[in-house]
Amino acid sequence: MNVAHVRQLFTQLYEENWVKLYVHVFRMLNDRDEARDIVQEIFANLWDRMERLEIEHSYQAYLFRSARNLVINRIASQDVGRKYEHYLEHAAPALEIMPDELLREKELAEQIDQAIENLPRKMALIFKKSRFEQRSYREIAEELDISEQTVKKQIYNALTVLRKKIRTIFIFFYH
Repeated sequence: MNVAHVRQLFTQLYEENWVKLYVHVFRMLNDRDEARDIVQEIFANLWDRMERLEIEHSYQAYLFRSARNLVINRIASQDVGRKYEHYLEHAAPALEIMPDELLREKELAEQIDQAIENLPRKMALIFKKSRFEQRSYREIAEELDISEQTVKKQIYNALTVLRKKIRTIFIFFYH
């Protein structure tokens, strides 16, 4: 696609879908600011990928899938944040974060990254493409020349392994 076509397509998608996506995300989160932020993030991601994005069926489906994934990630991170805030309120001896707390947080983040890296190579690759690049199952399947069902199974297995590992890590660091 040439630059003029990319801009035209992006503008068309933005104008046709911004309000629809906003309403969709707002219904899920019931927060106007969060909904606006997520929709802006969707279009920022789309713009960044527009030239290399290969969508066979529907840009609208891609946008709504992106919205769903971002909402799920936002809710999950808020849940983790609430649990961490609860921990800080009830378990931390002082209101300020002490140097050892910062060290623990850094170590926890490193342990989580390491847990992802310790997944089997292909499982880690599929997980990263899904969660960090927000790629669809179909996109991952096509890129890696595997079935969508394999992608789904690999992500399910990765999440299962990571949930167990992260629970163990969290217990070790905060109990």
